Amino acid sequence: MKLPDNLWYFSLFKTNQDTMLELPRFSVLLRLYVSLSFAFSTVVPSTVPVLTNVSVTCHNFKNVLYWNYSEPELETAFNIEIYEYEGEPKSARTNQTSLDVSEYTQDPGNSYYITVEAQPKGSDLHVSSDGFSFSYNEDLNSDVRCVVDFPVLEVSVLPHTLELSFKHPYYVHKDESLNDEFWYDISFNQTQSEYSCLVDDDICTADIHLIESLYGRCMSLHIKGYVNRIPTEISTNVCGAGAPVTATDWTLILTVLVCCVFGLLILIILGIVFYKKLTRPDSQSTIFSILKAIVNVPDRVIHEPEHPTLSEVRSVGETPLLDMDDQNHLDTSTHWLDDKKTLDPTHFPSHLNTDLKEFEEQDHGEVTEDTDSEGFNSGNSFSGYDSQKFPIDMGQGEIIDAYGPR
Repeated sequence: MKLPDNLWYFSLFKTNQDTMLELPRFSVLLRLYVSLSFAFSTVVPSTVPVLTNVSVTCHNFKNVLYWNYSEPELETAFNIEIYEYEGEPKSARTNQTSLDVSEYTQDPGNSYYITVEAQPKGSDLHVSSDGFSFSYNEDLNSDVRCVVDFPVLEVSVLPHTLELSFKHPYYVHKDESLNDEFWYDISFNQTQSEYSCLVDDDICTADIHLIESLYGRCMSLHIKGYVNRIPTEISTNVCGAGAPVTATDWTLILTVLVCCVFGLLILIILGIVFYKKLTRPDSQSTIFSILKAIVNVPDRVIHEPEHPTLSEVRSVGETPLLDMDDQNHLDTSTHWLDDKKTLDPTHFPSHLNTDLKEFEEQDHGEVTEDTDSEGFNSGNSFSGYDSQKFPIDMGQGEIIDAYGPR
């Protein structure tokens, strides 16, 4: 050990005078110097540095304390005091500036209050930090709110629906505090819906209906759930699919085309048939008569009067069935009927009345002539319908067939 210069100078000076006298005095001074140096080297500080930046991270049931200390060379020990909202206090000790307290805070439904104390080695002095609280339970007041990650969310975007699916939180974090029914709310497009999922379901699912105004748009999707008042949440952006494209129904299209072709063929065939009929001469006259009848509709109904048909009756024997007196009487009756028809008003057109009168006069003349000349033939009889038919013009282009002698 090096001595001070003044001591060496004093020792040399005294040696020159009396060497034998100064040797014992030098050893005493040496012992005193060593003792003083050792004493000053073990001085304990009168104050302890303060702890700073004390914090906790509590995430997915892993809880770790952190703090800062300005003089680690003092070999300071740190005492951690943990107080539960419901339970007995616990303590831990470490020489590091961090500590995992997960094993001391295993109940996520509880709240914990923590303080950290610093004490240098070999000293009775100590200093404590300000305490703070943390909890996973959203119903308990705490300084730090712990977080549990939401399970991986899978989103399937369909034309009209969003399909959401994720695992139950219990199967993700493996913590018994989550072994219960999971309730969660979904907020989407300014609407909120509530869902639930049992532990036995393994996979939780939810369907969200998409309205047409959301096609092709991106919206914020927020899900917040909890198990035993332990919350977990997630937010993400979801983009809806474009306007759904209706699949082409080829079966319907082919059916419509076949029906159209078949209908067109029917129309073509009918057109050909009608064309052939219309090109025939008799068809043209028939159509012309129908059109003329439709155009010239009579203003009033014409009733055809009933005319008795007189048939020649021939006697089988030689005695005539009608004698001359009866014949004269018949002629008189016929003339009376003719006068009656002439005098009485009729609703027939004038030209029909003229034709009818001429026919009656001609018929009356022929009957009289046949009666006078021939009489009745024996062995033969026939009705008026056995006579040859002849046409009669009823007026306005209408012709009918009549039977009897002309």
